[in-house]
Amino acid sequence: MCRSSELDSFRSHDDSMSSDVSCGEEDDSIPLSFFDDDGKSVGASPEEFPPPYAGGVVMDQKYAVSAKAMNAIIFKPGSAFVKELHEIQKTTDFREEPWKKVGNEPIKRSLSSTRAATKLVKSVKSFETQTYNRADDKGFCIQLTSSTPDAPYGGNFVVEMQVVILALPDSPSGEKCCRVQVSWRLNFLHSTMMKGMIETGARNGIRDSFNVYQEVLARYATPLSERESPRSVSAASDVDEKLISDWEIAWDYFKKWHVLLALLSLIIILVHISLAAPRRKSGLEFWIINFPDSLMELLISALVVVQVERVAIMVYNFVRARYWQSGDHGVKAQGDGWLTSVTLVEGANIALPDSGAPSPYVVFTCNGKHRTSSVKMRTTNPAWREIFEFNAFEDPPSTMEVEVFDFDGPFSEAESLGRAEINFLKQSPGQLADFWVPLDGKSARANGSKLHLRVFLTHTRDTDALPEYLERVEREAGLKVRKRSAQKNSSFQKLFSLPAEEFLINDFACAIKRKIPIQGRLFLSPRLLGFYSNLFGHKTKFTLLWEEIEEIKETAQSINPSIVVFLRKGRGFDARHGARGIDGKGRLKFQFLSFVRSGTAFRAIVALWKNRNLSFEQKMDIIASVEAGDMKYSVAERQADDRQPFLGIEEAPMSEVVRMETPITVDVLHTYFTDDQKERSVNEKLGLSNYESSPWEIVDGKTGIQRRHRSYRLSRLITQFGSQISGIQQKTISIDSKKLIINEILTLHDVPFGDHFQIQTRIELETLSMQPITTQYKAFVGVAWHKATELDQRKVTKNIYEHMTNQFRSLIEIIVDEVQPPHSPAKDEKRKDDRRKDDKRSNGF
Repeated sequence: MCRSSELDSFRSHDDSMSSDVSCGEEDDSIPLSFFDDDGKSVGASPEEFPPPYAGGVVMDQKYAVSAKAMNAIIFKPGSAFVKELHEIQKTTDFREEPWKKVGNEPIKRSLSSTRAATKLVKSVKSFETQTYNRADDKGFCIQLTSSTPDAPYGGNFVVEMQVVILALPDSPSGEKCCRVQVSWRLNFLHSTMMKGMIETGARNGIRDSFNVYQEVLARYATPLSERESPRSVSAASDVDEKLISDWEIAWDYFKKWHVLLALLSLIIILVHISLAAPRRKSGLEFWIINFPDSLMELLISALVVVQVERVAIMVYNFVRARYWQSGDHGVKAQGDGWLTSVTLVEGANIALPDSGAPSPYVVFTCNGKHRTSSVKMRTTNPAWREIFEFNAFEDPPSTMEVEVFDFDGPFSEAESLGRAEINFLKQSPGQLADFWVPLDGKSARANGSKLHLRVFLTHTRDTDALPEYLERVEREAGLKVRKRSAQKNSSFQKLFSLPAEEFLINDFACAIKRKIPIQGRLFLSPRLLGFYSNLFGHKTKFTLLWEEIEEIKETAQSINPSIVVFLRKGRGFDARHGARGIDGKGRLKFQFLSFVRSGTAFRAIVALWKNRNLSFEQKMDIIASVEAGDMKYSVAERQADDRQPFLGIEEAPMSEVVRMETPITVDVLHTYFTDDQKERSVNEKLGLSNYESSPWEIVDGKTGIQRRHRSYRLSRLITQFGSQISGIQQKTISIDSKKLIINEILTLHDVPFGDHFQIQTRIELETLSMQPITTQYKAFVGVAWHKATELDQRKVTKNIYEHMTNQFRSLIEIIVDEVQPPHSPAKDEKRKDDRRKDDKRSNGF
């Protein structure tokens, strides 16, 4: 008969449990004797218990019972405590399966019940799985996984809780003691826009439930106050620090050779004074003033004074540091909203200051508020274990700055030993729950300086926030600008790896200006501005925090106005790949152009930038007001957009619209895309006015691939809007100049719904033979939809295909006419054949 691994260490002196538990490949029910208390006295656990879950600790209490007895009270089948708890919480249909062990798997059981209805949610069925992750003489660790699939959004998440029962040393009176710690977290199975609201509701519900849980448990086990309970030495209580007396700190601080020499010198001088006989005054001595009588006396006096002065400064700094020891540790946050709490655990490899051994302290800055830690005297590996809280903010913060200083007296200039920035938008709550942050600085990076932090960002509003939010969304579905659909918000958050509380407010088709403009899309949210592009397979993505932006300008150009964004000096270097350059003040400059409606985009960007500290509802009202002149489009677009998936900037499926053969080589045709005079002549005949193009630029160092930006205006004979069109072209030519491919992405401006789509085209030219000269010409067109519209997309797409087909056919005909005589019989016959083929292909499309 073999013994389960979970029970190997859970045996008594007389091995009374050796015959109770067996293991095998079949399901073995765990006997009730597993929950018996054998009365064995234990010491502190030498092994690490797992840390609390990221959601936080909802219960941490010590009781005057053994850990084994507490385990039986809570988890023994048929527990009276569980029955009374369910009666108070009005839980019905409770069913529990016996504890079982299958093979080498942990001990587990399943529970089910019907939870009572609340003011928000009707009564729902709940399913729970309880698993022993650890069970021995040192304590127990049980994981609870609960799901409520019938609750609103219940299929998107499960609640995971960790119950740790730690065995403590006996009290001085010989009484058994234990500690119960319960933490929780949410595990989202699917992405949902309601993630923030679900977390808030779950947090408040769990908090209220465990208030009742703790009250009922107190009837079955006597709670111990901190004054009465023994000090826990378990590794799970790693936040508790061993108290060190002031004498121990002073001994460690003053344990230096120069302090010893100063004391010896001072003692010798005092002994000399007591033994020396008085002498008469001489020279310039008068009253009680006594000068050295030789150079040696002067030198010795100077040495003693310097040594004593140095020790006196150390004593002064030590007293001031001990007076400042409390810092902001333990100061409770006030207000209701987004609460930021930071646990400063420890530091490692703190850089040495110019004055010698460091006495570090840490300053946290969040939304302009500061919190300061205590000073740790003369150590490069300080241990703080202090908790700081910032008063609640209306909006979630974007960043928090952390800086380590060296304490060298209250009036001396603080010397920075390293700094770091925590970005709440780039790190998930799970990552922030327990992590080491490396420090930057002139010597911090070389020394590998880092801090151990636990950061929690929580929303403290009550459960009424969920129905209020849903009501507000329904209200804003009218004429007010509102947040996007859950699916589109989820796609936006996934695209930029953002937390669930960050919502998309608006987005615009545009380009960023670099050597070659990059066409993409600009996204606006409460805390950031983001850009994304997927141009010919090259992806460009970056984000800018509103706090990083120092200045925003709009360049008033008649053809192609742009928006220029300047960042604060030293900020935004992770987005420098999208910057236009650096201005004279050392600031990164980003230039956005090719907007369909640049005025609307500029006002929306400025409104969000200037009102970063307003509430989300106020921001939505501002955005609605600045877009008031554009509401004839925005209402219909947004209502349709919320029913459609997020489409993004991706390659569109393309269809062949023109295929024909020409008696001109690729080398000759290529000149009509590189020679400025020839290109302008062809474009004038196509009806394109105000034509402008940038020089071809080599892409990625490959001479065969080049890219440029061009813009032109269509005449009103072609379109009633006289639309301005901007595009990015990329050409690829083979080494032998027999094959040429030209890809282009076109954006239509000043056209209704012009920011909903982009036109993608491709021209393929290939010389098939030289005798006779035959070059195959093929043109492809695709439409990439970025937003949904109530218009018929098929109808709009067909209209675009027809226009581009005529333009591509006219383009090659104009080039052929310029190269060959206009009335060649062979040419006329071939043109008729090509037209018949194209007509058949168009009818088939």
